Amino acid sequence: MSKDSTTFNLEIRIAFIEDQCDSLNREISMLHQDNNRLNKELRDLAKLIRPLIHQESNLGFSDDSEPPPHY
Repeated sequence: MSKDSTTFNLEIRIAFIEDQCDSLNREISMLHQDNNRLNKELRDLAKLIRPLIHQESNLGFSDDSEPPPHY
């Protein structure tokens, strides 16, 4: 192989690697946005559920996981 073709092949490989890095960076950015969105949704759900759990405990509901007293 000549020096020019070796240089050309290396340039092609570098361009391919740069393209892959850009693609992976975009994917990471999208995953980060999804993660942030899901964390916000989880916090919002927790804000809705906590008062319901507190209200249930104040009303004296029993834990359904316990066996009935006749067992």
